[in-house]
Amino acid sequence: MTPTAPNALRLPPAWRQQLWFGLIGLLGAGWLWFAMSRHGIGLSPDSVGYLAVAQHLLEGRGFLSYRGEPFVAQPPLYPLAIATISFLLGFTLATSALLLNLLLFVAVAYFSGRFALLVTKSFPLSIAVCISVTLGVPITWVSVFAWSEMLFIFLTTLAFLNLIGFVSSRDTRDLLACSLYLACSCMVRYAGLFSVFSFLLVLIMVTSEGLQKKAYQIIAFSFISSLPISLWVLRNYILSGTPFGLRTTASLRLKEIIFLFFDTFSSWFVIQIDILQNDFILIMTFIFLIFAVSTACIYQIRDTNILSLVIFVSMYSLFVFVSSMRFAYDPIDNRLLSPVFIPLVVVLLSFSNKVLYPYLKSKVSGSAQSRLIILGALIWFTHPVLSTLTLGFEVRREGKGYHAVHWQTSPTLAHVRQEREQLTQRTVYTNDPEGLYFLAHIRAEHLPFRFRPTWPEAGQAYLIRFKHAYRGECLDIIEGLRQAADIEPQARFPDGEIYLVTPKPLQVPSH
Repeated sequence: MTPTAPNALRLPPAWRQQLWFGLIGLLGAGWLWFAMSRHGIGLSPDSVGYLAVAQHLLEGRGFLSYRGEPFVAQPPLYPLAIATISFLLGFTLATSALLLNLLLFVAVAYFSGRFALLVTKSFPLSIAVCISVTLGVPITWVSVFAWSEMLFIFLTTLAFLNLIGFVSSRDTRDLLACSLYLACSCMVRYAGLFSVFSFLLVLIMVTSEGLQKKAYQIIAFSFISSLPISLWVLRNYILSGTPFGLRTTASLRLKEIIFLFFDTFSSWFVIQIDILQNDFILIMTFIFLIFAVSTACIYQIRDTNILSLVIFVSMYSLFVFVSSMRFAYDPIDNRLLSPVFIPLVVVLLSFSNKVLYPYLKSKVSGSAQSRLIILGALIWFTHPVLSTLTLGFEVRREGKGYHAVHWQTSPTLAHVRQEREQLTQRTVYTNDPEGLYFLAHIRAEHLPFRFRPTWPEAGQAYLIRFKHAYRGECLDIIEGLRQAADIEPQARFPDGEIYLVTPKPLQVPSH
């Protein structure tokens, strides 16, 4: 390994360099504000869950889900941050989430620039990384929704800064700071545990202290970084009987998971391959991406800093891949893989600077070198720029999630709000309970995804079906449930229907 010289590492970037990183982040945040200022931050079912927990915290009721149950599906730090901003500034929870994302966007861009400068020792390259982050497809995508990923990425980037500092200088303060940032990241997303594992592996592989001191450092790091999430998991188990909440078994096939995995990666740098969805394109893209990333890693593996990034990207990607085969959650996309974007960009651009550029420099003339650099920049930035502009104008024009125009102008929801008192006299089922909770303040049950002969157990109930729900139209599920209940339409609208559901009498077999 070739660790960086400690004295060089400890010097902070010049103020002009830091100013550039901050300005790039501010420009990106300004664009996000322009995109979200008309309709507000995007809200998905997870977002509604976070906002509900934040509301319960403000009311002094503790960590409760929107259904009033103990909050165990995610760690608590993100809704706690939203509640804190709302409490201090008096903003609504959605506005607080928007403000938090804008602040985190600036911070992530700024620290990604500092992080890249620390790793590559090149200011132009660190500017390229900073711009790549600001325009990056996954970073922009997770910034327009009230999701926990931006806070997780911010904390992980700070942890990397301190990890590199510790590996190079052996300053215990860096190890302590790294441990604390990772502990906080685990309290944002359970996936932070795999960040801890990857950082621990780096410490085991690259530190060269005496055996006893190295053991103390590893034990201290492991204890500090895992203590808060261990206590939270214990609390989950006491309250719900599960450490991370109930998880549904995965329904995607291996081929589909592989396709989604590499379609997401390709969309960051070139173009999404879903327009050419066939086995040959999938295999060729798989081979190309594996070859490109592996080559970039192998040529730089002796660099301790690059090694730490490679380990993190590999372990985190493996976690997403394996967990997708075990549990059903959002399909692999920009959101799930966004935490590896910054490390991957640093690895690839560092490879271009340290390996590709010197090789080309020895083969072509000076004028050709300039043209190749310009061509490379165009290839690298064109797709992210177009994607970011497209997404920004789409968010400004239509909104995202439950702040989208079609939800805000829904005639079905207008009728539900008008008849709310009557509807809540019975149990309500729906294919989008989070949307109904956020937009109409009605706590509803999930539409059963499996046939239940005694459904609905509470007797007569209402069923509200939205055509644009996050879980789809669910017409096939409703048809299947007709075996157990009479489902009669009460009102029909262009975007949904309301049904009265009456359970059928159980058929008693005659002897």
